[in-house]
Amino acid sequence: MSSIIFYSDENQALIATDTLATEPDGNPLLFASKAIHLPHLDTVIAGTGQGGFASQWAMQVNDRMVLSGIDNLDFHTPKGLRDLWKKYCIEYQIAEGSTTTVYQFGYCHEKGKMIVTAYRSTNNFESEPRPYGLAAKPECTFPEGDYEIPKVFIEMMNEQREIQSNKPKDEQIHIGGVINVLHLTETGCSSYTLHRFHDYETHKNQLFTNHAKECQL
Repeated sequence: MSSIIFYSDENQALIATDTLATEPDGNPLLFASKAIHLPHLDTVIAGTGQGGFASQWAMQVNDRMVLSGIDNLDFHTPKGLRDLWKKYCIEYQIAEGSTTTVYQFGYCHEKGKMIVTAYRSTNNFESEPRPYGLAAKPECTFPEGDYEIPKVFIEMMNEQREIQSNKPKDEQIHIGGVINVLHLTETGCSSYTLHRFHDYETHKNQLFTNHAKECQL
């Protein structure tokens, strides 16, 4: 699993994700982009839960579907995710009871506003329109009063890391690497690195050490 924190209003969506992917036991596996921008649809697809599932869906949308925008994508998404989830669970031997959630952010030019929708495996991937504002997963404290976007994402994600570190090891969600932000508007999408966690270099060294050992086998 991973962290996602996002803010949205009618004109924009800012999506922040970490980049650390781990083995089931929590050991670093690789760094990865967990939110994918599809410029031809003015859409960003991101996810939490099973690593790589949202990315596979984004590639399927990009490579195999004829679509006219975020509303058209939403129409096809529930069935598409259900079919992909069945294949994904078989291919990767996903344990029964495992869950995943896919988020789609897209600017709808016909309606003149940003659309944000969640699709949860626990709800059979039904389309769940999201209200505007701030959202985060896993749990953390939400700021009160005025707050600065995207600066507040750093505070929130660091708190997520702290909360997870105090849980039993087999229940932890591992968050790390850097915080990547995608800023989606009517005119396009920009991406940038917002923050690098203090243990980034440690994780990077572990990744390359593990990779070197595998290459020697």
